[in-house]
Amino acid sequence: MERLIRLANDDDRQALQWLTTHAGQVRVADAARHLAHSGRPVYVSALCRYLGVWPPAPRSPVRATQDCALADRHLAQIRRILAGAKRASAPAVEPG
Repeated sequence: MERLIRLANDDDRQALQWLTTHAGQVRVADAARHLAHSGRPVYVSALCRYLGVWPPAPRSPVRATQDCALADRHLAQIRRILAGAKRASAPAVEPG
């Protein structure tokens, strides 16, 4: 059955596992044979549409909250440098 189904990434593997658990391996295999009549592997999403079931959305990786203190210090330093450069390049105003 696996040669009839195109698995492009880990999300496809998880979706196929969910599909075989919820729709049954025999039903998924029959659908794959039916859809792969041209000899080309079918996408997991095509199997889902054919069977009328939808796997849960893939979980996105949880990113840890990053400490931005170093970046904030660097930005403050850049602002000080730019403020100093702006004052140095400003024309001197002579009293009138």
